[in-house]
Amino acid sequence: MEANFSANCSRFALTNSYLIHIVGSLGAVSLGVCLVALCWLFYLKLHRQFIYRLASYQVMASLLHALLLVCQFTFLEYNDSKYLSCVAVGYLFQTAAWIKTFFGCWITFHLFCFAVLLKNMKKLEPLYVISSILVSIAISSVPLITKSYGPTGEWCWIQKKKCGINYLVGDVEQIAVWYGPLFVVLVLQCIAMLAMMVTVYCRAHRKSDENVFGRDQHKKAFRQLLPLVAYPILFCVLVIPTMISRVYGFASPTPNKDVTLLPAIFIPSWSFFAGITVIVHIGVVKCADVAACMCTPLSYLCSWRRMDSLRTIKRSKAPLGLDSIPVLVQQNMNSERV
Repeated sequence: MEANFSANCSRFALTNSYLIHIVGSLGAVSLGVCLVALCWLFYLKLHRQFIYRLASYQVMASLLHALLLVCQFTFLEYNDSKYLSCVAVGYLFQTAAWIKTFFGCWITFHLFCFAVLLKNMKKLEPLYVISSILVSIAISSVPLITKSYGPTGEWCWIQKKKCGINYLVGDVEQIAVWYGPLFVVLVLQCIAMLAMMVTVYCRAHRKSDENVFGRDQHKKAFRQLLPLVAYPILFCVLVIPTMISRVYGFASPTPNKDVTLLPAIFIPSWSFFAGITVIVHIGVVKCADVAACMCTPLSYLCSWRRMDSLRTIKRSKAPLGLDSIPVLVQQNMNSERV
């Protein structure tokens, strides 16, 4: 499509304005949730720990994704002057979606290496960040070069039609740039999750691996990594309805209103649940720490557990993390009694 989008084609631009209302509204809610999650994470200075940094990368990408969904509101009253803005929003929206997807892939990769291969790939953190951004920009630039971004009838993205006429290049690019690779990612995520569950289950019931899973440092790290499993699970659950909607759209010449609602609801949900997962993760950990710290001296069982944690940390000489907060409180209580 040329930059001088003609007035005669404007009536084909964004005909389903109700979808923009749904996407923009849910995007605004997701934006707020992601902001709360990031503010809480940085306020508690949890970004200093690698586990939370992995989660923060995903939430930052989700924040950008949600912001661009809110920007779709500006195209409710579409006219010629908004064409370039629509192209920019479509390109940035696709880039943010890929960045978020790649960070989710790296989280799954990190969990797979830790649970199955028993290797901590923490040193690859710069690769996680740089590759996610650069590869996303490269993939999303293909429709930009072919001038395929613009109003699609629902929102600003890769066009399947121009001036009401079917646009074959847009169809191919939607599959090649997004839905095809997304399906591959979905299959790989499911395989990785299945391999992790089977491996962890087998090792938990195998006596020969007691020494491996009995190490305090490994058990502690695994407990901290465990909440990250929510990201690949949510990805698999939320991406399937969107894939079903688009398969139906490619196969059927007449769009179905109920089917087109699926991506309008589930696409913003990716960002929403990314923020919710971090909030729940931090809340559960903090509540567990507070509950452990509120044990009174008369609770001999709880006191024994705190002292056992102290002896464990002294033996392993591991750096203090989330699990050591009750130990620090116990040390302060002992010093006050003295």
